[in-house]
Amino acid sequence: SGGRVPGGRGGGMADYNVKFMFADAVTIELSFAQGVGVRDAKAQVIAAWPAGKEAIEGPDDLKMIHSGKVLDNAKTFEDYKVPKGTQVVMHLQPRPAAAPQEPSVASAATKESGESTRCCVIL
Repeated sequence: SGGRVPGGRGGGMADYNVKFMFADAVTIELSFAQGVGVRDAKAQVIAAWPAGKEAIEGPDDLKMIHSGKVLDNAKTFEDYKVPKGTQVVMHLQPRPAAAPQEPSVASAATKESGESTRCCVIL
């Protein structure tokens, strides 16, 4: 009673058990219902983001990779034939938010474009 029934079709049953792995071997394990979209899955990953990891802005800043394919936010796990009822490993590749100081450094360099073109001397 109250336990998970293998292959069950209950409303709250998790069809997808996914172990997400970062490049540095940090992992997150989450479960998703049938019909879950990639964007919604990414939102759940972001909600469970590991404390030591650099935060990202949103689903567009996270690549989710399964079987060598980068998953499109507009598609579902079914579209990629992600297996149900078994643990699946997916890789995560976050694109960290740009540090606030970067744009100002870049714009300063473009303002001084006359000087920045003289960075190298060819002899």
